Amino acid sequence: MQAMKILMTADTVGGVWTYALELIRALACYDCDVALATMGGFLKASQAHEAAQISNLTLYESHYKLEWMEDPWTDVEEAGAWLLELAQRVQPDLVHLNNYVHGALPWSVPVLMVGHSCVLSWWQAQRRAGTCPLANLSPAGQSGFSKGGLGCCPHTHHAGGAP
Repeated sequence: MQAMKILMTADTVGGVWTYALELIRALACYDCDVALATMGGFLKASQAHEAAQISNLTLYESHYKLEWMEDPWTDVEEAGAWLLELAQRVQPDLVHLNNYVHGALPWSVPVLMVGHSCVLSWWQAQRRAGTCPLANLSPAGQSGFSKGGLGCCPHTHHAGGAP
């Protein structure tokens, strides 16, 4: 039987990185190969070293801004095109998104979207000045919430509180 192929996204600047690597390690027991597409910045040497130790992981690195970063929308759009190109190359059985906006892309396989935090409430809790970048999600970003397929998030407020 052929290994299941998963295309997964992860950012390189927070806890999603750790989550992704732990999950990929665990999926090795189930004969799953994971193509990990990173965004948010290039990997640190320690991250690249850690990823290289995982046998069922193929790493695809980028520097595209994440949807919650300042003025991200050009990068988000370019990252979407890049992810669709990766999907053509990798031919995954499942797409596992660890962000929201790319749920709106025209994926040809099932999609699992995992919300790891509520950026809007985090922004408010930090009492940051200005408007949270996600407060004005582009129409494409908003539709990522509704078109993403299956979803998983930390609490019911987050699930019902999508912009």
